Amino acid sequence: MRERTYYPRLCLIQIATPKLTACIDCLADLDMGPLFDSLLDARSTWILHSARQDLEVLHQHADRLPARLIDTQIAAGLLGYAPQISLQDLLHKVLGTKLDKAYARTDWAERPLPEPAMRYALDDVRHLNGLWLALKSELQRRHRLGWLEEDCRLALDAPLVTPAATLWSRLKGLGSLEARARCVALSLVEWRERCARKLNRPRRWIMSDALLLRIAGTLPTTREELASVAEMPRRLVQRFGGEILEAAAEHEASERLSFVEACSDKPRPDNDGLKRLRDDAKRRARELGIHPEVLATRRELSDLLVGAASGRAAGGWRWKELRDPVRRSHHDATGP
Repeated sequence: MRERTYYPRLCLIQIATPKLTACIDCLADLDMGPLFDSLLDARSTWILHSARQDLEVLHQHADRLPARLIDTQIAAGLLGYAPQISLQDLLHKVLGTKLDKAYARTDWAERPLPEPAMRYALDDVRHLNGLWLALKSELQRRHRLGWLEEDCRLALDAPLVTPAATLWSRLKGLGSLEARARCVALSLVEWRERCARKLNRPRRWIMSDALLLRIAGTLPTTREELASVAEMPRRLVQRFGGEILEAAAEHEASERLSFVEACSDKPRPDNDGLKRLRDDAKRRARELGIHPEVLATRRELSDLLVGAASGRAAGGWRWKELRDPVRRSHHDATGP
């Protein structure tokens, strides 16, 4: 459960093996150490669907991650299914199994849990092994098991908590601000993360993205100016006004300025070249029978085009598929 908290609250663990299906009540007075030691044995392989949140809460409680991961959502994407396909939909499409969705919004901290909710929880894992065997067979047929191993390793290596700089870069409307205001926005994002962690409350409960950008755009220096920002909650000014103003005033720290300037100076791809590359990538994705965003996102293609590739498109199977289109785009942009 994490609707009301910054950190996820671990309420229930469901486990399925070829011989066992079980739920563990994590709110009971149990020593979880032996369980984590068993689950995280270096010889074990975990099968999860949409693993990121599971990995985050596991690391929070066990300070470790599984040695090997199979994410059935990633596997499905490599076979042409929608990139964010739910477990329920995937089970129905692959195995013809229908899961009851009635308990998807259950309060998992409730005790005792209703028996139907327990059955729903167990269904979340009892079909995973059969689902994986079906997906594995098709991946083998298409010679894509190596792709899955690569992508699941990337999933294990990805940051479990989104860095403040990444949250800042995703702010809608950031590009319309001048450089100074973008520095203020970064400082406010960093403060909001610290505050959310300290209070263990969702960041959006502390301050919305829209309000954060309005504060950055007006750059208030007094409580009165802060209170006059459009749609500013009075309680927020009363409780955190001093901290917000202090964070806004710290925007000129040299490291922050250097980071924002580097982001502003980041080379931008030629629009025509980017369009050609996106068209080529879409065409190649169709030939591979996968969704274009599984092959590469717009941002990944943009970075490839300016020579700033990082992450999943910088190497491995994706780069092999995109290398020729990228080179053609460079050639078309510079001429023969």
